Amino acid sequence: MNKMDLNMPAEADSDEEKPRNAFWAMIRRTAVFAAPIVVLGGGILLFIVLAATAPKPKEKDEAPHPPAVQFAVAHARPTTISIEVQGETRPRSEASLASQVAGRLVWTSPKFQEGGAFAEGETLARIDDADYQLAVIRARAQVAQAEEGLTREQAEGELARQDWAALGRGDPPPLAVRAPQLAQAQAALAAAQASLRSAELDLSRTNIRAPFAGRVRERRASIGDNVSPSTPVAVMFATANMEIRVPLTDADLASMRIPVGFAATGANPGPVAHVSTATGGRTQTWEGRLVRVDASVDARTRLVYGIVEVRDPFNPRNGAPLAPGMFVTARLEGSSRESMVAAPRSALKRNEFVYVVKPDNTIDVRQVRAAQTTADEVMFREGVADGERVVVSVLTSPRQGMAVTPIDRAGGSEQPAADIRR
Repeated sequence: MNKMDLNMPAEADSDEEKPRNAFWAMIRRTAVFAAPIVVLGGGILLFIVLAATAPKPKEKDEAPHPPAVQFAVAHARPTTISIEVQGETRPRSEASLASQVAGRLVWTSPKFQEGGAFAEGETLARIDDADYQLAVIRARAQVAQAEEGLTREQAEGELARQDWAALGRGDPPPLAVRAPQLAQAQAALAAAQASLRSAELDLSRTNIRAPFAGRVRERRASIGDNVSPSTPVAVMFATANMEIRVPLTDADLASMRIPVGFAATGANPGPVAHVSTATGGRTQTWEGRLVRVDASVDARTRLVYGIVEVRDPFNPRNGAPLAPGMFVTARLEGSSRESMVAAPRSALKRNEFVYVVKPDNTIDVRQVRAAQTTADEVMFREGVADGERVVVSVLTSPRQGMAVTPIDRAGGSEQPAADIRR
């Protein structure tokens, strides 16, 4: 037999294996496509089983629990109302010092300089007075001539009256006794005397004097300068009083119980003002009073301005002078102590409401007006009573009669909630 005879059994075997391999390949392809479907179906079946066997939530017949709020107890105590305002200092009196006569400055006082202090009536500068002394001499000569003329007319008039009486014709006419000439002589003397007083006044005005006690703010003339009437030689301010113009709201006026247009009197000197400022790292203080309030309201800002007055601001006992142009803080205090109810600052909602927790744990919404507000406290004259509980936490959508669960902020103990089904 040859090689062909030997290979014939192998070919027969491969023909038998082909159908079998095709069958297993089809099984594998079917498994690949069916596996995801089986997994998805199993997951759905497991979800259905779990949902069917899960415990069902119990239905509650109880009403919703009232929201919890923190409260603080308001307490009444004697209090003096005080408010803080700010403003800039300015002198009560400030003037431009000017010469009343013309001339050349020939002398100035050592105090006639910026910052110099002077007394009322003190001479600060002098103008060359030679011309004014000559004017006084001429005026005195005119007075002497007028006096001589008046004396002569008086004598002549007396002689004329005696001559008329000797004639025996009754009362003499004015011209006969030189009455018009006498009146003219009297008027001439009066005019001469007035000229003398004017010359003496101009001579005295060559001494430029301070109109009040104060300080020199600005010097505008020196020795040798020619000055004319009404020409300022210096700007000065009085040191007797310093004023601070401070803004006040209507709430401030109501708190201090001060009306618009207030003016201090002997019976009511006005609220005490503690004025302070930080200078050189130290706090300086002065004592003053609110002495008056404007009689009109600013149409743009709706504010009323008051005047705080500090007397003798340059006195050494103050430690430091209260100079013009300083920015200061003034704390105004009420004139008397009164009983008011204090609560934490957080108790005042939207600057006009307070939520009071009533004994049945419901909310009483009250519209109030605070007498004084600080960073920590708010004071009430009315609207909140001593011992009442006020809400100090945030309460969303509060309404009158709303039930709450109050929690004492101080002790942290929870109060029994109100039964809202009542």
